[in-house]
Amino acid sequence: MRAPSGWQRNVWALSLSVFIAFVGFQFFSPFLPLYVRELGVTDPSAIALWSGVLAAVTPTVSGFLAPLFGRLADRFGRKMMLIRSLAGFTVIIAAMGLVTSVWQLFAARFLQGLFAGFTPMAMAVASVSAPRAKVASAIARVQGAQLLSVAVGPAIGGFAATHLGIRPAFYVTAILCAVSLVALIFLFQEQRAAPVGDAAARPRSAPLREFLGQAHFLPVMGLLMIAQFIDRGLALVIPLQVAHMSEIAAPATTSGIIISAAAVGATVSASLAARLSAVVPAGQLLFIQLMAGGLFCGAMALAGGWVSLLVLRVLVALCLGGALTLAYALGGMIVAPEARGAAFGWLAMGVQIGTAASPLLTGALAAATLRGAYLLDGALSWLGALILLFTARDLLRRRERPEG
Repeated sequence: MRAPSGWQRNVWALSLSVFIAFVGFQFFSPFLPLYVRELGVTDPSAIALWSGVLAAVTPTVSGFLAPLFGRLADRFGRKMMLIRSLAGFTVIIAAMGLVTSVWQLFAARFLQGLFAGFTPMAMAVASVSAPRAKVASAIARVQGAQLLSVAVGPAIGGFAATHLGIRPAFYVTAILCAVSLVALIFLFQEQRAAPVGDAAARPRSAPLREFLGQAHFLPVMGLLMIAQFIDRGLALVIPLQVAHMSEIAAPATTSGIIISAAAVGATVSASLAARLSAVVPAGQLLFIQLMAGGLFCGAMALAGGWVSLLVLRVLVALCLGGALTLAYALGGMIVAPEARGAAFGWLAMGVQIGTAASPLLTGALAAATLRGAYLLDGALSWLGALILLFTARDLLRRRERPEG
């Protein structure tokens, strides 16, 4: 077994790489609706629809290719798949700053999907790198790096977009992806496979059908999908709602402040959830978060100004920021250690589905009614709580046990 200092070094290295890359992503992704308008789309409903399509096309392509990426990871290693993603992002995101029409931007986002899957793969790598009892802590550390980047990127990116324009944000993102790539190459040391004779300890790949019959696998995948759907949906709706507030002179800056404040709350929530899961069953914590988060999501439909929107968004983040961490922790409990890497690869499909479906459905709904988008997120949060209560009740009581 890898010494604690070894797995912790890898998780910290992975967290640093994720942080740098996601700081770059947050320079442009929250402001896609504003970029769509800059590219000549002026009708508010069309902007909402295009924003949803552009946000969805990359994870959709990546989701279809996920089985192929999984086989390539088995053959060449997960680190190589992360390198592939970051190298592709560096070139393609830089090209996004050069487009002159929304259709060209769509083509670039489609191409990005051929190299995407960075986030689910990073979570899977974190889960495999850590001992079984430390999976929640490892995932929380990587997720915390991702969330903390959201606290930094949109605020700075919003300021830059207001004063320099949105196009330069794409070039900054490309540079940061290149820096993240260098950090990953030199700091992360992928764990070698166990000797051939040690079959019990050697990680293995497995087809999806092997896990579908396993108790609670589908409910956990559904919980991951719901948590990601809500997070991506809110990230899309916030800039759209702020853009509709006539009293706001700098919508990019205001959107960035709200998104960044929510990211701080989500970071606190993820870290606290990981710590509490050592003494309180992760399922119970997740159930409480989903119930409270659904209430505040619904309340956002009533927000009349940017201050109330900011307060409610932070409250949602404090409730649901740890949902992905806890859902992944539940996934670590229901599979054998040697199959954890393969299982997390398939569980990440739930995240990919949520990533792809959320902007499409949220964008279409927001084109008709912004309030309806918030109510949908609240209903989904409560649906997640019901999934735990009625289809995976014993996960409400289960605690993780150390390996060995």
